[in-house]
Amino acid sequence: MNQEPFDKDPLLQAKLQEDLVEVPDFPMKASRWNRLLHYLGSPAQDPFEPLVATKSGIISLKVLPAAGGAALVAAQFLFFL
Repeated sequence: MNQEPFDKDPLLQAKLQEDLVEVPDFPMKASRWNRLLHYLGSPAQDPFEPLVATKSGIISLKVLPAAGGAALVAAQFLFFL
C-alpha cells in the first residue's frame, strides 16, 4: 500500500517541490554575554515566601520592622545620654 498520498497529484507534487526552506546555521552554544543576560533576567526566589505562608509570619513581617526601629531609637537615646 502506498503511504504517500501526494504522489498521485502532479500539480500538488510540483507545488510542494517549489517550496523549499533553507534553515540557516546558528550557534548551539550561547555566548558568555547571552548567558550573563539570561542569568540576570531570570526571576529570583522570594525570600519572604515561607513567612507569608503562615498567619504568624504575616504578623511578624509587620511587627518586627517596627520593633527594630523602636530598638534603634532607644539605643540612640541611651548612647547619647
